[in-house]
Amino acid sequence: MNQLKQMQAFKLIVEEGSIVGAAALMGITKAAASKQLIELENRLNVQLLTRTTRSHKLTDTGKLFYESIKKVFIALEEVESILDESTLQPSGLLKITSNRHFGEKYIVNNLKEFISLYPDLKIDLELADRFPDLEKENIDILCGIETDGPDHYVRKKIFSAYHIFCASPAYLKRFGCPKKPDDLKNHRYITHASRNDNILSFADNREIMLDFHLRFSDARTMLDSALQGLGIIKIFNYHVKEAILEGSLVEILKPYREPEKTIYIYYQHHKFLQKKIRIFLDFLYSKIGL
Repeated sequence: MNQLKQMQAFKLIVEEGSIVGAAALMGITKAAASKQLIELENRLNVQLLTRTTRSHKLTDTGKLFYESIKKVFIALEEVESILDESTLQPSGLLKITSNRHFGEKYIVNNLKEFISLYPDLKIDLELADRFPDLEKENIDILCGIETDGPDHYVRKKIFSAYHIFCASPAYLKRFGCPKKPDDLKNHRYITHASRNDNILSFADNREIMLDFHLRFSDARTMLDSALQGLGIIKIFNYHVKEAILEGSLVEILKPYREPEKTIYIYYQHHKFLQKKIRIFLDFLYSKIGL
């Protein structure tokens, strides 16, 4: 048991980037976590980390050892997932990262119901437009992502979506409604910070160069800005479905829509899917209507 605690301490120190962070996750003091690391190195008679007062770095042997023990802990999680099936209620921590607007729409709005069904689960939800390292950050599920991730992750399709251009009626009344892509050059364009270039593509294989008027780091702020009449946005249709139906936004350039893209869920590959992950995915799929 002591050996397993020592390996756990070492693994968390590497992943958290500090002894303090590892100690916090283990619920022990910094001194106790440091002692676990020292005892592990003494027992193995190797140096796993080179340490200074401000940082630490894996030795070559430490890198090999870390990759090996990761497999050990994955195997332990798989064994625990089998045992979980015999319990009535899943428990522990479920760590989720989601595209911000997807998370607000499909997770946050249904969180009360999910918690009432599974009260013993603790939820750590991050809403951010990014693709994290699931292993390094110990993330169980990544939701609402359109980009392709590493092959060693499990990827599941949620639904297909397409980008649309839209603006508020007030904006279109003031500046006019674009009839063709080139007309956008005379308008105020609002974009997302993750879009690295100013080239816009359209269904007819046309491309135009377009500078932005406003740029934000999340889709929700883009949407709010468009609702305020600040400009035209390009955004996934599911983000603005209600706003279009209500008439607070108007789709423009319909004939030039790009082809549909696939929205995914990602999680780490396990031989046996943990119950907490499976029940969350089943719940989420039911809310999306899959």
